[in-house]
Amino acid sequence: MRVGQGGSGPGAHTPDGSAIEMYEQAEANGEDEFIDKAIDPKSSILELGCGTGRITRPLLARGHQVVAVDESAEMIARIPETETIQSTIGELRLDRQFDVVLMMSYLINVADDAERLRLLETCAHHVRPGGSVLIQQQLPTQLAEPVVLEREHSRMEISDVEHLPGNKVAATITHTRNGRTWSQQLLTQNLTEEHLTGQLTEAGLQLAEYLTPDTSWVRARPI
Repeated sequence: MRVGQGGSGPGAHTPDGSAIEMYEQAEANGEDEFIDKAIDPKSSILELGCGTGRITRPLLARGHQVVAVDESAEMIARIPETETIQSTIGELRLDRQFDVVLMMSYLINVADDAERLRLLETCAHHVRPGGSVLIQQQLPTQLAEPVVLEREHSRMEISDVEHLPGNKVAATITHTRNGRTWSQQLLTQNLTEEHLTGQLTEAGLQLAEYLTPDTSWVRARPI
């Protein structure tokens, strides 16, 4: 497991502690509709950190062409509907570019500047001139304090919250679905606009706009 990250519960886990079985049960929660409205019809999309295809499949259904990337062979084995590539994001270097590079799930909030820069350099390498890089970032309120969220068949608990220097936060997230429980330990970093724009520039990108009023979704473009 990576430093500051780990997972427990039934089934296999990825290097960052993500439980494959849990993510396989997860469904899109309107993200595909949001992304579809933010990009052109029938866009070519490079989805970084696709997991088990929670968003991949709805985007395919909306007519987009998606190449799905994840470091876990077990994750991408769940997405036979499209081209998949097993690779870490930082090491990925394809000889082609895409209309859209999509990096969701707060991957940008990795608590290491050097690794974050590698992620952004991968985005910059693969987006075509005039294309878009769509990034979902964590908000400071999301892991601010312990909380329990319950739905009809699921429960999520955020616990062990520790605020660390440099806008970093450590926490444990525990999911219970259909009587099965998984826990994941996280270490993340909340980004100021100055920090984010500085690293975007270093990677060859520029902040074009915030797609949501709360700044959780960012559009960047090649410089």
